[in-house]
Amino acid sequence: MSNDLTSDPYIVDTAASTVLSTINLYIKSIRWVGATTAGHTAIIHDQASNVIWSSVASGANYVESEIVEQWVNGLIVLTLASGVLYIQIG
Repeated sequence: MSNDLTSDPYIVDTAASTVLSTINLYIKSIRWVGATTAGHTAIIHDQASNVIWSSVASGANYVESEIVEQWVNGLIVLTLASGVLYIQIG
């Protein structure tokens, strides 16, 4: 599977230093599913390298959901050690 930014929620399974989206986005929520190992991290930045959201898995099959409700300028998933991010756009 590859990143899918054509649906809502955005589905991100591959981290990269490249900008996934350059437009202003309203993020409603973020869900991280399927982290495989304790200590794995997921970090989301905006285009200016400000951290929007980050998390560290506490164990295998880790799942985390958070309501964010924030405008961001662009989107970069710089770190995703394992699992899939679902980013709900409003």
